[in-house]
Amino acid sequence: MTREERVRIRSDVPIGATIARPEGDDVRPAIILIAGSGKTDRDGNMGSIRLNMYRDLADMFTGWGYVTIRYDKRSTYETGGDRWNTGLSELVDDAASVVRHVKSLPYVDSGKIIVCGHSEGGIIATLLSEMERIHGMILIGTAGTCLRDALYYQNRLVADEVRGTGGVKGLILRRVCSEERNISKVDAMFERCIGTERNTVLFGGSLVNAKWIREHASHSSEDLVSKVRGFDGPVFAVTGTADISAESDRLGLFEGAPNVECHAPMGVNHILREVDGDNGILNFKRQYVRLSTKPFHATHNCIGCGRCERECPLQNISMIDNR
Repeated sequence: MTREERVRIRSDVPIGATIARPEGDDVRPAIILIAGSGKTDRDGNMGSIRLNMYRDLADMFTGWGYVTIRYDKRSTYETGGDRWNTGLSELVDDAASVVRHVKSLPYVDSGKIIVCGHSEGGIIATLLSEMERIHGMILIGTAGTCLRDALYYQNRLVADEVRGTGGVKGLILRRVCSEERNISKVDAMFERCIGTERNTVLFGGSLVNAKWIREHASHSSEDLVSKVRGFDGPVFAVTGTADISAESDRLGLFEGAPNVECHAPMGVNHILREVDGDNGILNFKRQYVRLSTKPFHATHNCIGCGRCERECPLQNISMIDNR
C-alpha cells in the first residue's frame, strides 16, 4: 500500500507537490522527480496529452520502497510565479527548496536523497548538485546535452524526415525547411536572447522567454558533462537510441567516469517506451500518447554499458542507493 498526499512547499513562490511513500513508519531514501520543459504538470500531463510519465515513475519507485516527491514547476498549475520572468536559475532554486523540504521529513533518510531529472529536469538536477548535498542523480533523456545542442539535434532530425517525406506535403516542407535553415534559426534566437537584458523578446513573430534561453546558453554540453563527472555521488544516465529529443551517442562523453553508469536501450524513446516503428519527430505527440499506455522499457537490450546481466534502464536503480 502507498500513502499519497498533496502539499505546498515554501520557496520564493509556493510549490505544489505530491509526496508518495510506502505504508509504515520506516525511514527511507527519497527520489525527487524534476519534470522536463513546457507546461507539463507533476504527473507528466499537459492539456489533452495524458502521458502520466512522472506519476508512473513515482509509483514504480515507491513500489521499490522509496519515498517520492514530484512537483509542478514554477508558473504552472499549483506552483506560483510568472512564466515570462522565470529563468533556469529560478527552476534550480525551486528544486533546491524541494530538496530542503524533503530532507526535513521525519520519514526520509536525509543522507539518501536521489534526484531524477527528465529532459530539462536533468539539466536542473545537474546544476542543483552544486547547490545542495544529494546522494545520487538519475538523468533520463538529457545527459551530456545542453539546450542548444538538443535543439540542433532535433532540427537535424526534422530536416532528415522532411527530406524523406513524399508527395505535395514533402514538396511544401522542403521549401521552408532544411538543416542549414533550421540551425540558423536556433542560432539567431540564442543570439537575440543573449544580446539583451530583457526577460522577453519578440522573435519570429512570437514572444520568447529570453531570460530562460540566456541562462541556458551559459551552460554548454561540455560544462554539464564536467559537472556530472565532478559530482561526488553515483549517476545513472539513460538515453534511448530512439530518443528524438536527446542524442544517445552523447553518453559516450562519460566514458571512463567511475561515478557514471550509462545505458542506451535500443529502440527506446524519450518517455522510456519502446517504439513501434513510427518514430517520426513531426508526429511525436501522437506516438507518445499511443505508447504511454505501455509499461516502461525493462529489457537488457542495451549498447555500450557492457554490464547487461541486469535489467535496465531502471530496474537496477538500487545501485545508486547502495553506493
